[in-house]
Amino acid sequence: MSLVLRRLALGDEADTIAAVTEMAAEGGHWSYRYRPDLPWADYVALVRGWEEGRDLPGDFVANADLVADVDGVVVGRSSLRFELNDFLRTLGGHIGYAVRPQFRGRGYAKEILRQSVELLRDRGISPALVTCDDDNLASARVIEANGGVLEGIVPGVAHIPKRRYWLS
Repeated sequence: MSLVLRRLALGDEADTIAAVTEMAAEGGHWSYRYRPDLPWADYVALVRGWEEGRDLPGDFVANADLVADVDGVVVGRSSLRFELNDFLRTLGGHIGYAVRPQFRGRGYAKEILRQSVELLRDRGISPALVTCDDDNLASARVIEANGGVLEGIVPGVAHIPKRRYWLS
């Protein structure tokens, strides 16, 4: 598989806007922090600054928003959190990931998560906490396929329980 996790780039604008639209049509989200009000170059610079903890929104922690690139096409994304605040420690975890709807079922989510765990391990973060909605069986299978060990199920937001997994 030729999937590569990489930093957001200036050439990713069209794919990112398409991904935001596609995910919204499903009732989901591409990124909680997408800023369509900013010129694209400013947004890319902002996202890159978050890796060093600069200009973080609200109670966010230092993080890397990466895109999953397959042959020049953004098929998904990963958000790596380098520390855990109270929310992330309970419900969000170290890693958030998504695959654009038309690219699902090809193993991309499994590879995005695998590479995400490696990148965190390279930064000295292991094990990594990953969560998913209790009813998101596809995500649970991806996490388990990557060796995730279920710690338990906790109450989540809007009465949707969350599964908490640890990956080494």
